[in-house]
Amino acid sequence: MLFLLAISFSGCQMSPPDPSPQNLRESRLDTQLLLNNAVLEQSNRQDNTVWKIKADSIVYSEDKQTANLDRVVGNLLQDGKIILKISANKGEVKDNGNVIIFNENIMASDPRNDSAIESNFVEWRPQENLLLIKEDLNGIQDNLKVTAQKGKYFTDTEQLEVEGDVVATTEEPGLQLKSDRLLWNIPQNKVTSPGAVDIVRYDEKENVTDKLVSDRGEVDLTANVATLNDNIELVSLEPNIQAASQSFIWNYQQRVGQTDKPIQILDRDRQISLTGNQGEINLQQQIAVLKDGVRGINRREASELYARQLTWTMESEKVEAIGDVIYEQADPQARLTGEKASGTLGNNIIVVTSDGKKQVTSIIKN
Repeated sequence: MLFLLAISFSGCQMSPPDPSPQNLRESRLDTQLLLNNAVLEQSNRQDNTVWKIKADSIVYSEDKQTANLDRVVGNLLQDGKIILKISANKGEVKDNGNVIIFNENIMASDPRNDSAIESNFVEWRPQENLLLIKEDLNGIQDNLKVTAQKGKYFTDTEQLEVEGDVVATTEEPGLQLKSDRLLWNIPQNKVTSPGAVDIVRYDEKENVTDKLVSDRGEVDLTANVATLNDNIELVSLEPNIQAASQSFIWNYQQRVGQTDKPIQILDRDRQISLTGNQGEINLQQQIAVLKDGVRGINRREASELYARQLTWTMESEKVEAIGDVIYEQADPQARLTGEKASGTLGNNIIVVTSDGKKQVTSIIKN
């Protein structure tokens, strides 16, 4: 039910009175109600205000079913508290107040979470707890900014769902996320991409340090952690390595990632490849630890190292391996087995030792 409060109002000019009934009827149909500095409200059955809109002017259609507004400021209320504020240059109230259209310079903000949405065309459906953003939008809250072609804001759950050329960025730490669709759970401070996602990390000088792609992912903005799944590729520019897995938990602030699924690490410049059934990468310290069946390959020197666990220091190429170690090389042809191994895989200087329970065995062929 709509209630109207008017500070002042005026009707449009009418023809001089005509005693003819036909002319009187036509004159009434041509009349258009104009209200200045007016307020529109809608209440529910419990007589609680659902929304309230103020406008510089309100012009009603002839059938009184539509109200056109200029310079609009509106509030959506729940239990007497404002949960959404919205302003625009123009507006239109339709369907007994169940649909409200806003146009030009729209700003919608939620005081519960200090988020804001900017656009130029929005459809507001208060009874459905829904704000439809039908043109390019900008969403802002604290450290996160989101741009997209269109979106939906659910006022009851405080979630923004956007799609079309989605770009989400944070300044500290510097991160950019691109996707075709994104769900932003504002109270939980999380963004989720149900489809393919690209993530780029920047340092304090805005230089790219790492790039990740995945089929889907979630970013916890409070913990600075991205959880990625399926067809994951990590590219680090410093150190210059690549990694691939099917599951990856990435602390992008500390540049530390871990997985309990098979992982492969590549150093293409040195032609070194490491694989394991689980592992952790610390790009800040330039260390990788692989576990549960590890294989290291130096393609340039034609050597391989097998172990249960291996620690690789990237800059120095130093490796420390433990558990059922096997080291093989092609020139000179040799095979060593033992419990531990250490050395540098890049130049085939590997020392294999025993834990005292097993002897080191070696086979060398010239």
